Amino acid sequence: MGKRQLLKNTAKEILAKIFVEEKRELVAKSRWTCDSHWMMSMVFNAGWDVANKINLQVAQATARVEMLRLMKVLALDKPKNEKEFMMLMSLAMETFITQDYFDYEFKLLNSGKWVGIIRQCYAYTKVRSINVEKDYECGCFGTRQGWYQAMGLEVKEILNKCLKNGDDYCEIEMGELIFFE
Repeated sequence: MGKRQLLKNTAKEILAKIFVEEKRELVAKSRWTCDSHWMMSMVFNAGWDVANKINLQVAQATARVEMLRLMKVLALDKPKNEKEFMMLMSLAMETFITQDYFDYEFKLLNSGKWVGIIRQCYAYTKVRSINVEKDYECGCFGTRQGWYQAMGLEVKEILNKCLKNGDDYCEIEMGELIFFE
């Protein structure tokens, strides 16, 4: 065995000691770090308006691809009903969103509509820490739109509450889900 292969095998043995959940968090945090630095570079070079617009576009495009990959690896089809839709949303949140960066839950209201509740948000925490929350447009709207596109759905969202507005949490109501065949 050559030195290069020995080095690779040793690295794999060391990495095998890390629990899968820790690896997932490590990769997800690296993604969020890249996203944060990318966003602020855009702000410094092009201003908030351009940075916010491009951030939403990139978030949507990236999320569409990540949801398609998730559906493929789990051998799942596009959802045909609300139960399948909410399962895919939960799977995406558990796969792509770091647990210690976000605190969220989904609730079914008496009206039959779903809401997402976000009590802690990494992006909001970061923009608030540098006093620019008034300038930042939440990229999570692009992320979810990308997920919806990958699922073949049109979902209209209503922002009822927002951390950026001084609320204790964000509440995003998902309007009527339109399932396409």
